[in-house]
Order: sequence, then C-alpha cells, then structure tokens
Amino acid sequence: MNAIQTASVAIFIVTIILIATERIHRVYAALLGAGAMVLIGAVKPDDLLHFIDLEILGVIIGMMLLVSGAERSGIFSLIGTKIMKASRTPTSFAIILMSFTMILSIILENIGGMLIAAAITITMTRSLKMKPETFLIFQALFAELGGMMLMMSSIPNIIVAVEGGLSFSSFVINIAPIGMILFAVTILIFMRVFRAEVETDIERELRPVESGEWADGLIEAEVETDIRHELRSIEFGEWVDLSIREFGPVGRGRRQIMAAVIMAGTFTTFAVYDRLGLTPALVALAGGCLMLMFSGEKPTEALGEIDWSTIFFLAGLFIMINGMDKIGLIEMLSTGLSNLVGRVPLSMPIAVMWLSALPSGIIDNIPLTATYAPIIGRWIMEGASTDIWWGLVLGANLGGCLTPFGTPSNIIALGVAEREGQPIPLGRFFKLCFGVTMVHLLISTLYLYIRYSLL
Repeated sequence: MNAIQTASVAIFIVTIILIATERIHRVYAALLGAGAMVLIGAVKPDDLLHFIDLEILGVIIGMMLLVSGAERSGIFSLIGTKIMKASRTPTSFAIILMSFTMILSIILENIGGMLIAAAITITMTRSLKMKPETFLIFQALFAELGGMMLMMSSIPNIIVAVEGGLSFSSFVINIAPIGMILFAVTILIFMRVFRAEVETDIERELRPVESGEWADGLIEAEVETDIRHELRSIEFGEWVDLSIREFGPVGRGRRQIMAAVIMAGTFTTFAVYDRLGLTPALVALAGGCLMLMFSGEKPTEALGEIDWSTIFFLAGLFIMINGMDKIGLIEMLSTGLSNLVGRVPLSMPIAVMWLSALPSGIIDNIPLTATYAPIIGRWIMEGASTDIWWGLVLGANLGGCLTPFGTPSNIIALGVAEREGQPIPLGRFFKLCFGVTMVHLLISTLYLYIRYSLL
C-alpha cells in the first residue's frame, strides 16, 4: 500500500472505533472521517457529491416522510387499540404484542417499530402489574426480524437492494420465508421463557401459604389459569379498557383512511417498481410527498421530523467508502475476503452471513453493510452468484442482537426499562439475546445451505 492508502485505512479504522465506542456522535465521526479523506487527497472536493449515493438517501428520506405522516394521522393508535381489544387473555396478549412488534418493524423499520411497540408495552404491563423486562428483550429480537423481511424494512436492506439492484419481490421470495421460520421459533422460545417466569412469580407469591392448599391446583392447572388467579384483583377486560383510554379517543377520520391508502399504494408500487421502469427512490419519495400533502401538517413541521442525523451519517460514510474504492482499497479488501471465504468449507452466502453477523454485535450494521456491499458487488461482477446478497442481509440484520448494545432496538429496550425504574440486568439481556440469536444464525445457516447449495 502507498502512503495515501495507508492513511485512508487508518482514518476508516479510527472512524469505525469512534462509531462503535460512541466516544463522539456517529454523525460527527463520519463527517470528520470524510473530511480527513479529503485532506489527505484520497477524495477530491469535486468528487464529494458524486460519492454520496442519492438513490439510497432518497429511499430513506421518502420512507421517513411516509412513516411520520402515517403516525400523525393516528393510524398506528387505531391499530394498537384493535390489538388490545383482541387480547382476551395474558397469553394471547403476549403473542399478539410480539407479532405486532414485528409487523410494525416491517412497515416502519426496526427503530420506529420498536419505539412504538415499547411505548405500548409499558402501558400494558403497568396495567397488568407485570414486569416489562422479558417483553422488551424479545421485542428487540422481533424488531430485528421484522427489519430484515422486506426491501425497505431496514437501512441495511435498502443499501443491499440499491447496490445489488434487487427488487421488492426478491426479498419476499428469498428472505420472507426464513423470516417467518425464525418468527415461529422465537415465539416458541418466548412462550417458554414467559411461562417459566410466570410460574416462578406464582411460586414466590404462594411460598407463605400451606403447601397442601395449592399443591394439587399448581400441578393440574394450566399456566394461563394460574395467571388469571394471580391477577384476580383486576379483570382482564378492565386493564384493556384502561390501556385504551391512555391512548385517548381514536376514530376513523379522513386522514387515517388517506394514510392507509397511501401506504398501501406505496408498498404495492414497491413490489412492481422494476416492471414499471421506476426506481426505489422515486417510489419512496412519491409516497412520502403524498403523505406530507395529506397529513394536514405544515411542511416545515413534517420535514423537521426527518432523522437528518442518519442522512448526514450515511453521506459521510459513503464519501469514505467510495473514496477507498477509488484508490483501490476496496479491491484489495475484496481479494482478501474472497481468499478467506474461499477457504471456508461452506457456500459463500453462509460464509458472508457469519462474517457479517459476528462484527454486527459490536459495530453498527449500517457502516458494516455499506462496507461489505461494494465488495460483494465486485465479487458478483467477477462471476459469483447473486445469492451472496442474502447472506449479507441475514448476517447484518440478525447479528446486531448478539450483544445488548449491538442494535438500536436493544438500546431502546434498555432505555425504556431504565426510564420506567425497572432496569434490565445486562447479564440476563445478553444471555437471552445471544442465545436466541445463535439459534437464528444456526437455522439461517441450514436454510442457506439447503436453498442455495442443495436445491
């Protein structure tokens, strides 16, 4: 490597360390890294705008406008109310709540979905007199599963879709099946943990009572019956009504109908955009602008709700990565990883999944995906199968849950619990997240092997 290449590598590594350790805000880290690349001559000032991937940023801005307008319309409060009314037992509540979290994350991406789901969970568990700990931990897991399902469900997916030219339908065909498998497996694990926790709480409450009074009942009774007995002081219908009142009055106004129509139209167009000769950015921005027009809010207020920090973070990141590509570093890294993957006795999608999943537990999956995407794109240009993209999608989305701080969903869960005065022990969080994520990765390994190596 020459001097500029060596300096560029050093800048990139320092930037990633600053992002991972959060010593300074990730936006400042990315922008300082991009500025340093300009100072050393790796990036020319004239190249700055060319290196920013406007297609990816257009999709993200459009989706932010779409989600923000839909939330202001009250449509999510309406959906939450319907879910609460459908929950007639604590067990059904738990399953519906986890399912709702995943659906929200598919529509809103994992950060937005987790924020709304966590708020609903706190309201519900407070009324139920239950600890939110287990709910929040598993909601973080379901948020990540939802975030990997569709093309626009997470920023890593958007990066992969644009870089690889992948369609909406290709995500449905390749990722949705394993997503549903992992959802079913995670529900089973969650219910096992949930029931064990409830039984432990009941035994703790009954410890002062004579064993003969409760022994037969505890042996024969179903878990749900025990839950009902434990919560005898509050009727199930009462806590549902109480929680619904906390949302305030929710009606079916014109804004909610329009929001539902615009969201449905946007997702439908995403499914066929390649056949219509459109681009993902055009579809997302059109849907976002329509939602902005019908939201009833002033444009300055709506635009102010866009997460501009993420936009500038990605812009700085793209400048660094494309700058390294221009001076030949991406090609060198591509060759090194290709040699490593070539030595792994597994198919390339599996190897890429593990090589992206393990670092995702420490490094934010957005810069990791942005770094891997051009490398995989180069492999495919050299004749590799496009199936490698699905290994990156699975690894980048699932790997973040290996540690409590590996994904925004986990951090949101920890923050909400602490704010409610019931902090989640990091040891328990790590044990559950790491264990479930390893199950996810092992099942995904089997899925990739069967689908892309045997079939």
